[in-house]
Amino acid sequence: MSRPTPLSRRGLLGGGLAALALTGLSGCADDSTPTPVDGAADVPSGPWSWTDDLGQEIELERAPTRIAAYGDAAAALMNFGITPVALFHYIPPADDPTFEDLDLSDVAIIGEAYGELNLEQLAAAAPELIVTTSYAGEKPELMYGFKGETQMEKVRQIAPVIGVMQSGSALDVIRANEKLVASLGVDVDSGQVAEDRAAFEEASAELTAPAQSGLTLLPLYAEEAGGIWFAKAPDDPALNYYQSLGVQFADVGGKDYYWHNVGWENADLYPADVVLYSMRGSLTPEQMMEQPTFARLPVAEAGQLHPWKFKSMDYPSQTSYLRELAGWLTEDRDVA
Repeated sequence: MSRPTPLSRRGLLGGGLAALALTGLSGCADDSTPTPVDGAADVPSGPWSWTDDLGQEIELERAPTRIAAYGDAAAALMNFGITPVALFHYIPPADDPTFEDLDLSDVAIIGEAYGELNLEQLAAAAPELIVTTSYAGEKPELMYGFKGETQMEKVRQIAPVIGVMQSGSALDVIRANEKLVASLGVDVDSGQVAEDRAAFEEASAELTAPAQSGLTLLPLYAEEAGGIWFAKAPDDPALNYYQSLGVQFADVGGKDYYWHNVGWENADLYPADVVLYSMRGSLTPEQMMEQPTFARLPVAEAGQLHPWKFKSMDYPSQTSYLRELAGWLTEDRDVA
């Protein structure tokens, strides 16, 4: 999550959707021989079962081949070779760098605001499984990406929903995704996934030397009226992983999980040599420079403001950002 997202879920479904009959929400996939998911060596035969990170035990008669997913989970699946039949997100996917290298032409976009997914379109896509991201403290009754328990119940009438926990290190989450796609028939021991893993390991090793530059990084999300949200690296799997490779992040205080929100008058609270600005709805560097307290920061005067791209938890996405980070840490200088 590279911007503040809704932590409270809003009201119940509107009248039209609430009136849908249960049968109108049920999936309509053909029960004939399944078509393998993209990237799968072979769809596993026989029953399929999965216990997700919220402890939910899902059992199906066969491995699902039609999968819908929440934004970040969808991107990870695609980079492992599985193209979802439907995708919902809290912003338009076209505006999210997470999807900048992905072809969504064959994916039904059924939601572009948090919790506002079109259930009729979801049912028409006939998914056999829905995958979302999960966070600490969540319960199966209300998972991330959905706006209320009533909506969750309606979604589950279409297909079971599983969550992949976004905690610990990026490597932990990547391996969880890898385990999931392997269960769906993707060959993770050779071929493209093996090549992507090797590239990720190489990029990780290449970051360790620039990380010793001593530069301090500060990831943030900013709004004109809302001020600045400073991100806490230990609470973000990607930032946590970069930190494990030696990258230094500002030690952000505050009692809240993930974010510490301050007004623009406190823009100088955490000195940094490099600012990473969120690419998900945050102010642009030009807009932040319109705030006098930000513009006079040494890091702002030096122009060491770089995009914080919330990359999905898979090998190719993280590899590309690891290399961007290495470049910035090599070229930027100590200004704090």
